[in-house]
Amino acid sequence: MAILKRNPDVHWRVEAHREEKAMEVLADPERTSEDGDMTDLGTVTLLSGGVMHQLNLLGAEIWKLCDGTRDRGQILRELLDVFEVDEGTLKQDLEAFLDDMIGRGLIHEKR
Repeated sequence: MAILKRNPDVHWRVEAHREEKAMEVLADPERTSEDGDMTDLGTVTLLSGGVMHQLNLLGAEIWKLCDGTRDRGQILRELLDVFEVDEGTLKQDLEAFLDDMIGRGLIHEKR
């Protein structure tokens, strides 16, 4: 089992007001037409090596779950409880995000 952990050298913060708004829209799909696609709004900001990264709602949730206690399968199961989406689609999105973040050195995967 390979555990995922955020790089401890990365500074990050939750943009609470943006996260709240994105979650409200996610819970009420009728609002999407009013507010646009709020799920793409940056809800977590990362700062690493002088570079700032904004994570959308899904990326932010994955980032928070990479606390060194979970593997990819456990993260997927927890995300399925939050997002109403096909498991295959969510798994693809999760894998793509993790591969990108690991490639950037922002997340580490320890076997």
